[in-house]
This record gives sequence, C-alpha cells and structure tokens, in this order.
Amino acid sequence: MPQEPDEPDFPLDANGPAYTLRQDRDGVPLSYVGEKLGRAIQELHRHAQRCQGERDELRGAMYYLLVAHLGLHNMLGKANDHTLTDRLLNGSSQHLETWLRLVDREGDVRGLAELGD
Repeated sequence: MPQEPDEPDFPLDANGPAYTLRQDRDGVPLSYVGEKLGRAIQELHRHAQRCQGERDELRGAMYYLLVAHLGLHNMLGKANDHTLTDRLLNGSSQHLETWLRLVDREGDVRGLAELGD
C-alpha cells in the first residue's frame, strides 16, 4: 500500500499504540529525568557487582529501571528483550555505560510523534 506523500516512512508509534499519548507539559525537562534514571541504573549495577549474593534480589529493580528508562526514551519495544536485564546486570560497567549512551543517542525523550508536526 503506497504511503501518503507527507506521511513519514517510519512508524510514529515506536512504543506501540497502547503506550502512546500526546501530552503537553511544563516541568522538569525529560532529559534530566532520563539522566537520573541512567544514574540509578549505574548505581544499582555497582551494588550488584559488589554484592554478588544479592543479584537475584536486584533483578526486579533493574528490570523496572530499564523499562522506565527505555520508555522515557521512546524505545520501550527494546524492553521485550528478556535477556537485557541479566546481560546488563552481569556485564561490565563499560558495557552498561555504552548501552546507556546508545539509548541516549538513539532515543528521543520528546517522542517520534513530534516529528509529524
């Protein structure tokens, strides 16, 4: 089916329609919130590295932080990777930092829907 001339050639609902809602907001910049979520993920990772015996208990907290971080960056579909939590929790600090930079670079805290305006 051909696209309309002014319709972009990529999906505007990167998170899926169930997680997409246009909102107008004033407040703390979402990039600031993303930075703090990233720092929380790093702190949890550091704790998991120091306290190997607590890793199973930290898995749930890491999962929800990752989902929130990915959702904020309009990349919620990446949270469907069921190996992500363990890979990041068990990986090196360098691997985690690389992943966080990738999400910051490739994600969009304003949402892809803003491109259609």
